[in-house]
Amino acid sequence: MSLRALLLDGILRRVITHSDEAGSVEAAVQHRRRDGAPEPADIPAGVRKQVRVEERQVQGRPVVTLRARAANARRALVFLPGGGYAQPVSPSHWTAVARFVRRGGVDAVVPLYQVAPQGDAAAAHALVRSVLDEAITTYGPSNVHVMGDSAGGGLALGAVQRQPGGVRTLILLSPWIDVELTKPAIGALADWDVILRADELRAWGVVWAAGAATSDPEVSPVHGPMEGLPPVHIVTGGRDILLPDALGLHRALTASGNLGSLSYAPDANHAIGLLGPATPEGARALRFVLRALRS
Repeated sequence: MSLRALLLDGILRRVITHSDEAGSVEAAVQHRRRDGAPEPADIPAGVRKQVRVEERQVQGRPVVTLRARAANARRALVFLPGGGYAQPVSPSHWTAVARFVRRGGVDAVVPLYQVAPQGDAAAAHALVRSVLDEAITTYGPSNVHVMGDSAGGGLALGAVQRQPGGVRTLILLSPWIDVELTKPAIGALADWDVILRADELRAWGVVWAAGAATSDPEVSPVHGPMEGLPPVHIVTGGRDILLPDALGLHRALTASGNLGSLSYAPDANHAIGLLGPATPEGARALRFVLRALRS
């Protein structure tokens, strides 16, 4: 682990707190049903200086497009932010997406799906299908990349499984693809992961399913088809409880003949794909993502 990554790990351990009880999710759901879900983060002023920002509504939800100021891109990136289906887009998401726009030569289209409990898997998939259809029509077949981080990675995989045509590549950053988190190795990684807690994620996964089976491919795309997908590029780290599912997904895709690739950093935390050049591990993940966007 690099010195910068070690310092970041120590900071995360100090600032991130978790409840040990999934019951805290039940309390949060009740609070949100009464007072509403948290709102998406505003785009930071510094990001607005770097890119052009356009905002519109699709199916009653905000869809934000970020474009480079210097040139018009011929390809698009449909980006689905993570947050355990419980937290909306954050400032760090906007910073990372602007970086992909500036350095990857793409326009980024970001549909802000509603988080749980007001939102659910079915509604999010309907929004993503509409946005993806529109992007493919606008930019042309095979000129659209799809990317998601964490929960957004699960949503992205599920969306492309249902609608693989016209997608150039699928890029998954620390993806959460099984809301049940059934792999035994997850428990062995719990002490190393300073960001995620399995019981908390499982509880939010049930809320996100909204009555559907948590094994439904629309909720847990690990159970969906692996054949016929565009190249799937995966970024993951060794200090992430989602690592076993990411590795299993890569193996399943390789067995099905997929031409994607894997970037694995043994000492990296969850969401390494969003970190950028702040650490050597983040810089390597960024180079991997940029190669995929330019492919």
